[in-house]
Parts: sequence; structure tokens; C-alpha cells
Amino acid sequence: MQSSRRRRDQRQRQRQRRREAEAARRHGIVEAVVQRLPAELHAEIHRRLDFLRRLAFLRRLAFASAEEKPTALPMAKEKPAASLRTSDDMRGRVIIGSTGGWLVTADEQGALRMANPATGEHADLPAITTIPFLRSLWGRWFCLDVAPFLQIRFGGPPPPEDKDWGPKPRTSTLTAAQMRQKFYRKVVLSASPRPGSYAAMLITDRHIGTPAFAVAEDPVPAWRMARSPDGVEDAIHHDGRFYSVTYTGRVEAWQRDDETGEFTSQVVAPPLAAAAHDEKKQLRRKYLAASTDGRLMAVLKHTEVVEEKGEYSYMNKWITRVHFEVQVLDQANGRWEAADMGGAALFVGVNGTVCVSAREHRGIAAGSIYFTDDEYRGARDDTELRETGVYCLNLGKVIERIPEAEDGVHPCWPPPAWFTPSFL
Repeated sequence: MQSSRRRRDQRQRQRQRRREAEAARRHGIVEAVVQRLPAELHAEIHRRLDFLRRLAFLRRLAFASAEEKPTALPMAKEKPAASLRTSDDMRGRVIIGSTGGWLVTADEQGALRMANPATGEHADLPAITTIPFLRSLWGRWFCLDVAPFLQIRFGGPPPPEDKDWGPKPRTSTLTAAQMRQKFYRKVVLSASPRPGSYAAMLITDRHIGTPAFAVAEDPVPAWRMARSPDGVEDAIHHDGRFYSVTYTGRVEAWQRDDETGEFTSQVVAPPLAAAAHDEKKQLRRKYLAASTDGRLMAVLKHTEVVEEKGEYSYMNKWITRVHFEVQVLDQANGRWEAADMGGAALFVGVNGTVCVSAREHRGIAAGSIYFTDDEYRGARDDTELRETGVYCLNLGKVIERIPEAEDGVHPCWPPPAWFTPSFL
């Protein structure tokens, strides 16, 4: 019986190898024919394809040098008709950053990597244990020495009103897998990053608060934490440097000291606050972005608990609505003002925020905010706070929600990420 089973398995493997060889042969024929077509026809084929087919067309035919403008993934009501295969070393990783076509991921051991899914390029970022007071224990836990950490973040003991770092143990320990949820929040890369040529800013979870920076050109690349008493909530790389917004609304620019390699910040804009005070709305999150004309933008995400009426009074229920407010920095007058989105749209999320021209990208609605579910802690409910959808600024409400998953439930973890492909 065992010998017959082995023969059956061998036949199945042989059939599988023949199918793979035939598929490779056909792909080679198609690739050879298409590559002989004139460049004008390549451009016409590319123009007629939707986002996923266009991405697959360029990737599978190895046009890694083709220039592709960043294109945000539109939210379609139909299931995607094409997909992009990623390498095996992307599997099992959680996306914690998306910058200019490059993703930053973290694996179950807490290791960070930058990768371009469109071209296949990737590189490891410095080990998180290059932070002097963060130690790895047998590859299964990470231990943060609290005393030197507090010295970096606050310049001394935490203020009395700080609820996170009052009387605490001398160390804080997380499992390697927990680093992806309770230590890392987001990694922002510099413009046009490449393996061996990048600067990276790591935003840690609110409980940690302190950002860390790494520069590939350093003799020994390592993460360096920087002082931030208020804690960094979001950041972008814009005009050659990192900008961040703290949980208290301070907008800062970061500068690197060429001699010491340390990063320090300075306030470059008035504090962010809601334009109109509304006791019913709660400021939930703040995001930074760069407008299509190069100005610094801030996106404020508010929540409001409202009662939704049912057919009968006992069917009434309280749900959470989301509202967005967009402000742009008037650098000359030193103030924030309401943004005129014009023909632009915003894509916001915990892993990355980007402003794009709706005229240059098909399927994107101007004056809209495409938002993701970045509330990955707590129980899931049926409110807009836990959904991914499209918010219309003119109407002041969510006008579209992402289609339900096949099983009717969207995963709470990992959080979704926006991806703008780059083939350069």
C-alpha cells in the first residue's frame, strides 16, 4: 500500500512539474511577443488596463525600469480581476509603513524590512536592538530598560501628570510578536529610498511615544531615539526632512546633526486644533500629508456618537460616525486654514497618508477622503470607526463603504495599508 501511495505521489508531482513547465513556456512566448511590440503600443496597452492589471502587466513582463506614477488602489464594488504576486519573504509580515511605493514590514521576530513589491527589491532595516536600552532575550522577548528610555524621551523623570510612566518597574517586556502591535506604530522612509540609501523614522506606539531614526549611510546603521515629551502621533517626509505632529498638536520638523548623528526637532507651525468647537465630536486622530502643490496638510479625524432610529424604539442603537477636517498650512502668515481640495483626494491610514490628483488617476473621486480602519485595538462593532470607506468633504459624511469580506467579517489585524506603486 505504501509503495502504491508513493507511486501516486510521484505521478502527481510529475504532472505538477509538467503544468508548471507548460505555463512557463507560454509565458515566455507571450513575453517575447509583447517585448517586440513598439513602445507606443506598450503605452496604449498600459493606458487601457485598470490598476491591478496595469501593475501585473509591468511586473510580470519585467519592465522594472518603467516609470509609473503613484496610483492609489481604488475601492471597487467588484472583486479585483487581477492580483500581484509577492515574493515568499513578504508572507507572514505586517505592513507598518508605506512610502513612495516602498513598504516597511515587521515579522514575528520583530525584524523590520523595506520592500518594493512592484520591483522585488528589498533590504533589512537595522535591528531594533541597536537601540542601546532595548534588549532581545533569546529571540522571544524584548526588554526595554525604562530609566535610560525616560531620560531620552523627557530629559529626566516623566512629568507628574503623565499616566503612562509614573511609578513603574525598571523594565518593560514584550514578546517578539507583540512588538508589531505594542511598540511599532509606523515607519516613514525618506523620498526615493533605496537599499543602502535611505533615512527612516520609526514612530512608536503612544505608550512609548519616542521616535527613532536610522540612516543607511552611517558607518554602522542603527536606530537612534530622539526626545519627544509629547509623543509623536504621525509623520511624513517632505521637502527633504521629516515632519511630525504630536498627540498635543505640535507640528515639528526634524534636523540631523552631521557630527553626532542625533535628530532634534523644532516647532514650525501653530498647534493643530479643530476649526470649530463641537462638544459632540471627539478628535480621534491626526495625520500629516503634502498637498499636490507641495504645502503641508493636516487631516483631523473626529468621531461622534449618534442614536440611529429603528422601526421601533427598542430597536434604536447608538453608533459611532466619523468626520474629517482638512487644513493646510499658510506658511507666510503662520496659520492653518481650511483646505480647498479642488481636484485632489486624500488616502489616510495609520500606515501612510497621501494626497493625489483625481484628474491623473482614474476611479478616484475628487474632494474625498479614503480612510482605513486603524482602530486595531478593542472589540469590533458595526460603526464607521471600524470600517474602511470613502468620506465626502462637501457632504460631510461617509458615502461608500468597502465591500464585505467573503466571510462577512473584516480582519481586525493587521490594519490595511495604502500602496502607491513605483517601478523606479
